[in-house]
Amino acid sequence: MARSQPYHRPPGATQQDRDQARKAMIERRQALAAKLAEVTARRATNPIAPPPSERAQPSRNVEGYMAAIASQPLHRLGEAEVAELAPTYATLVRSAAEIAGRGDVRVVMPWPPSKVSPSAIVSLLAIGAIGSAARTTVRMQGIDIVSRERADEVRAMVFPYARSTHAQARQVQVDRHDFGRTNFEHVTRYLGGGGDAAKDLHQVLARVRKLSGRASDGRDYAEFEHPILDEIIPHGPARGDRPSNSSVLWRTRTKTDIGRQTRSGEADDPAKAAYYMFTVRRDDRLGVELRLIERPPDLLILDLSRNGRDRLGWDWVRRAGEMVACMREIHPSAGILAVVDDPWSYRAARFDVLGTKQPGKKGKVIPAPGSVIYCPTSGILQDVGQRTPPFEGASTITVDGFYGDVDRNIEHLRELANRLTDMGDPAGAATARNLMATVRRSASLPGSIAELSRFIERETSAAIADDRLATYRAITDINTLTDPTSLASQADAEKGVAAEARTVMRTLEQATPMATLLEDAMQPALRSSSRSVFVFRSDMIAEFAVDRLGPSHPKLAERIESGVIRFGGARALDTVADAPASARNQFKRAIFVAPTTSTILATLAEPWLPEQVVFLADADTLAFAARDAARLADEIGVDALAARLRTFAEKANSRVAGIGRHAVQLDAEAPSEDVEFPTGSVVDLTGGGRGERRLVEIKLGNGQRIIARPSTGMVLRDDGAATTTFVERPASQIKRGDEVCVIGAGFIERARSLVNIRVTAAEEIREYHSQVAKRFAAIPEDSTNGRLRVLVARMGQPAVPIERARYWIDLSDEIDKPLHEVVPHAPQDRDTFMRFAEALGIGQKLAESFWLWAVVAQRSHRMRAGNVFHDAFRGILTDPHAALASNRDRSADIRALRAMAEEHVATVADTRSIEVS
Repeated sequence: MARSQPYHRPPGATQQDRDQARKAMIERRQALAAKLAEVTARRATNPIAPPPSERAQPSRNVEGYMAAIASQPLHRLGEAEVAELAPTYATLVRSAAEIAGRGDVRVVMPWPPSKVSPSAIVSLLAIGAIGSAARTTVRMQGIDIVSRERADEVRAMVFPYARSTHAQARQVQVDRHDFGRTNFEHVTRYLGGGGDAAKDLHQVLARVRKLSGRASDGRDYAEFEHPILDEIIPHGPARGDRPSNSSVLWRTRTKTDIGRQTRSGEADDPAKAAYYMFTVRRDDRLGVELRLIERPPDLLILDLSRNGRDRLGWDWVRRAGEMVACMREIHPSAGILAVVDDPWSYRAARFDVLGTKQPGKKGKVIPAPGSVIYCPTSGILQDVGQRTPPFEGASTITVDGFYGDVDRNIEHLRELANRLTDMGDPAGAATARNLMATVRRSASLPGSIAELSRFIERETSAAIADDRLATYRAITDINTLTDPTSLASQADAEKGVAAEARTVMRTLEQATPMATLLEDAMQPALRSSSRSVFVFRSDMIAEFAVDRLGPSHPKLAERIESGVIRFGGARALDTVADAPASARNQFKRAIFVAPTTSTILATLAEPWLPEQVVFLADADTLAFAARDAARLADEIGVDALAARLRTFAEKANSRVAGIGRHAVQLDAEAPSEDVEFPTGSVVDLTGGGRGERRLVEIKLGNGQRIIARPSTGMVLRDDGAATTTFVERPASQIKRGDEVCVIGAGFIERARSLVNIRVTAAEEIREYHSQVAKRFAAIPEDSTNGRLRVLVARMGQPAVPIERARYWIDLSDEIDKPLHEVVPHAPQDRDTFMRFAEALGIGQKLAESFWLWAVVAQRSHRMRAGNVFHDAFRGILTDPHAALASNRDRSADIRALRAMAEEHVATVADTRSIEVS
């Protein structure tokens, strides 16, 4: 018997072992792909149908799909006039039909950018499949009845899913007459007996012929005369509970009497349904979700629009790549359609997400097929016979910008962010990029930060000024990067980029380069007899520019008053373009001040522009915009638009070279960050989630407004106490005269500079994970599954799936991570978290501390106040003794925070209830 090798290390732990495992995985994937190709080729040459277990994917009649969709009348919600499908969605649906069930990939970019609804794509694809099925007849009692052959199935998946996926699809109605008749013809196929999930769907959809617009209350409504596009296909995750608005005809059944008829419900069952949209959210376990789907889905829609990328986070390329890899491994026959909305993401999706790398170390990446759609009409529908407007204007395009210390610092910050990413510090990299955006937006102001502060205080109030100026404060991010305990301080030790940013921001307090750039660009407009429009990022910034430039240019006020010069926000040019031709053609010049990369490209795609178009931006933005404009010109397929884009790219590159900007590896970088200016004084504490439809609006004496749910705890100052005391009260009980502490953007930005939330949160997360691991191990069961069953049983109702609880106790990787990389594995809503903590034997006070610091405080500080730190700061203000007891080493910071809160107290002027749909 061979002697066993001595045990020195865990099996499979060496680099050689990992390389061999990776090689084996690649070989398995290649073998699976080869087997699939072999089966497909054999089926193509052998007309004999395969056995049911290996049923071939249907050969889709794409032209039949499109003809069926074109013949299906559609309506805008509540309107009787028939509309037609916009070219954007026609192309998206065609692309989806061409790759569904074939394992192919496709990247599609509508331009100009418009919101695309993946739900609408799936529903339209189903309409095409159902409507294109060949007609036949069935004989019943000696009579031939019109019927249809079984239609192609449509089982699609959307990632990353969010409720906004359905927004546009809920604004479109499918005409009940044609759609109901088509589905009834499918129902007749089952008159002889038998049934399946497709029968249940057709039976339900055939009932829409009976709709009349009469709702359950006895009144007639145009919006209930036809079903909406979003409700003809059920959707939901492959497992677990589904929302109430996810079944077939969910809206129509609840608002009319059509839902009183019986049905089997198989059409809503993800395991049986022939037509279904699977939803996978960002934080779902991809492999688990995909393996739960026994029959392969036909299509995966990757939502890589700006909203989708924001949901995935800064490393969206990696996350999207993980989903693609999982899909190719588990369901290789599924087609993959990626929808993007900007040129850089288009290239990244084609090469980095869906590209195919050739063998070898230096093997080239073959990009995935892609197409760019010119879409002058936003939305799913357009008027019947609507024509594409011709391109007018923009005969002269001028570009000017600045570089200097501002853009030099931005480049250094970008390098620091890349180094931190490579070193495994994504939080530090995000902070560096946040600082980049702050520097850029500050430099792009038409006046100094100090002048903006004085202007807002004079026009509004100190509280609103503090809130709006929060986005121009860089001190917190700089302190985070220079914290001696952070990885960023080590990476930045030699170059001192954070200190350089501090110096730049001090300079911008007194003057900005955009201010002088704007003054020079304004001179031709002051001398010209023709009209000019200046387009800023917001109306507030436009008003600030007028206020600042007026005293030094007396002629400006006169010209603005007479309408010869117009200053406005982002929609200023739209207002001019919508005017009659005789009025709009008087505007010969449009000057865009500090536009973003996407704004520049979208502007050039406008059908009408004045004869002269001027762009004023920093050199970094111009360089990225020039790169994307050149690429877009090669893809767009519209000669007039391509000529505009190439002209801009040439002028921008020439100006950037003239400024002397240093070379940057543009292909490795996303477009420059948006210069986002604050637009309002509303503090939204609703969180944007599901819940009560009734909200409370609290108007304050300083002009601010708070929107909250009736049960949301508000912080009030208690004047009845001998010393300053804050108390908590539900928003529904707030009344006129109360003094509310406004935890808005200004409060949070200043509070973050007093209390290092991120560091505190990371320490608490480590302690939280340690407590969870120890207490879970102490549950008296032999196996992990046994302990999970006990834990879920202790949590009571509503029941929590075991797989979800498994994620909360799966902490082996997090325990060993560096502190700055630790991610909380915990329930994300408070009630579930407290039940989870109680089931583990964690006391209420300790659980409250973990909830505030290990969960709430770890969320992104760039989200709205209601979603982030409101709960944490509310606890510190209303329960100071518990906060001090739990954070003795931060007592000075907590006292400073409570003192600062005094400056953010405002008197309630009025309250009212509002309803949301």
